[in-house]
Amino acid sequence: MLENSSVEEAGLWRYVFGVATLLLFTLRKVPRWSDFKHNLGLLSLIGFVGLFLFNYFFFLGMASTTPMNATIIMSLNPAATLILSCFILKTSIRKKEIVGIIVALIGAFYFITKGHPMNIFSLDMSRGDGWIFIANILFALHHVWVKKIDTKLTNQQFTFLTNLICLLGFVLILPFQGLGDLTTYPSTYWWSAAGMGVLGTALAYFIWNLGIAHLGAVKTGVYINLIPVAAAGFAILFGEQLEIYHLVGGMVIILGVLIMQTRVFNI
Repeated sequence: MLENSSVEEAGLWRYVFGVATLLLFTLRKVPRWSDFKHNLGLLSLIGFVGLFLFNYFFFLGMASTTPMNATIIMSLNPAATLILSCFILKTSIRKKEIVGIIVALIGAFYFITKGHPMNIFSLDMSRGDGWIFIANILFALHHVWVKKIDTKLTNQQFTFLTNLICLLGFVLILPFQGLGDLTTYPSTYWWSAAGMGVLGTALAYFIWNLGIAHLGAVKTGVYINLIPVAAAGFAILFGEQLEIYHLVGGMVIILGVLIMQTRVFNI
């Protein structure tokens, strides 16, 4: 992150590239007003609360907390999604879902504490952790609200509209945050913003929303626990050393996901 570029501005450019990419693939089938007018309120909630405010509080939290603290807090997302789904969607909670979430949480906890659970007491809690916790709840609401969207909208259209609303949120706060001197930003900044927009926003949210539509909010939410595994995988590709806790924690997390997603475990 550049010193003269705020986290809000980074979010703005991420969604500029992301929405532009989604628009290119939605031009041939732009949603008609009649297709989404009765979902406008829910689309606004998902786009503004579930995406914009989630990203805003997450970026705000990451400015004053550690990646380890953030990962621990976000690993609670499946549990938060399960609880909110129960209250909002009246979803029944099955034993295998509870067991799967608990097992995945244990794996995430072991992974994050590097195989030494007592490391949890050495974490420094800060105000940033509170922002990450709020972001976590908002993202759980995103999972739940997606299941309430009318199926007349395709996943592609839905992803474009919600990300567009998110982008508008960043535009609205622009007068209060301002922009840095764009001429001083190196090409690596713009390549990073484009990568986050095209891959980390357009493609990622498209696939994620597709998963929620097919699997449901609860089952999809448990995959949040795979974030430490994925992060470790990329770290290894960039030269980091593979440790035993990477393997043990990753295997336990994957076991928790399998318990929820397969019929092998009849719980």
